[in-house]
Amino acid sequence: MNVPVSITQFAKQAKSLPLNKIIKSQDFKIKHLSEDALISEVDETITPSNFGTELDYLTRFVMLADDHAFDLANIELKRYLDHGLITPAEFIRVINKEEKLGRLTENISEVDDIPDKVFRLALDICAWEVAFRTNKYIKPTVYPDSVTIRHMKVMMKRIENFFDQFGWPIRDAFIASTKNGYLSGDGDYLLKNTIVDLKASNKTTMQIYWVRQLLLYYTLGFYNHFNDEKIDRLMIFMLGLTWYFILMLLKLISQLSNS
Repeated sequence: MNVPVSITQFAKQAKSLPLNKIIKSQDFKIKHLSEDALISEVDETITPSNFGTELDYLTRFVMLADDHAFDLANIELKRYLDHGLITPAEFIRVINKEEKLGRLTENISEVDDIPDKVFRLALDICAWEVAFRTNKYIKPTVYPDSVTIRHMKVMMKRIENFFDQFGWPIRDAFIASTKNGYLSGDGDYLLKNTIVDLKASNKTTMQIYWVRQLLLYYTLGFYNHFNDEKIDRLMIFMLGLTWYFILMLLKLISQLSNS
């Protein structure tokens, strides 16, 4: 499976969409779930990108019991094996890590009970998802330390709280793609009537490419009938701050009609 251009990459291109003619980031309303909730990235031992990827995986695999959480990682792992870039023994080693991860988490009911080794195993597996999306596998050399693990657990509990308040996902990693497959990606979570992206970030302002991402997930996922649920709002939840940005789609549709 080959994805020529990911929605995330496309959304970061300044000229990819005439955003100023569609909707501005300030059109999203900012709301707080709690105050004084800042989590600093300064003392974490893995990159923010790897942190976010691993957090997404553990949310889907542990909290949502998603059996397909590692599908993309395994596609890339198999591609490397087929092209002779890794040995069969290396392939089996990663599969064994996935099975071990499953055994370590199968009876977990509380986030605080997740063993530290889960976070280290998950990073090894997530590296293959990153390879799928970037066409380059980079073996992890630095792993989450106690501070990083503590931050990740806090964010997982914030995700639980968010889902408790707004509804648990009816689908995760939902498909969004052009019909020819040239531009493709998957949205984080689909709640009832809501597309939500979770950001392991403490930025206090909406980033312009986040808006593009949401618009692409919405238009390519639903206008092209990969998904047919009724969507009323777009949301971004900032896990490092417990803020969320929300846009009611009636406003978006009205702006599109007048543009």
